[in-house]
Amino acid sequence: MEKINVNIFGDSYPLRVESREATQQAAMEVDEVMQQFSSKAPDLEVKKFAVLAAIHFAEKKNELEAELSELERKIARMNDFLGQHLQ
Repeated sequence: MEKINVNIFGDSYPLRVESREATQQAAMEVDEVMQQFSSKAPDLEVKKFAVLAAIHFAEKKNELEAELSELERKIARMNDFLGQHLQ
């Protein structure tokens, strides 16, 4: 594990990470989303931007999981079809 510092919304966070690049990219994405929310509602407190960012990323995760499940179902159907027709 490696120690790095990431900056999100003006604060620095020391972290132990497996992948420096992946964590830095994730921190940049979180910062970007928080900045977007801040530009739309500058009077909100920082904690609320963090919660909104967390909801944003949870929604994306759920969408990707649903998409992955659908792709897995399609692959299973294709494998069944091929299994039936290649015998």
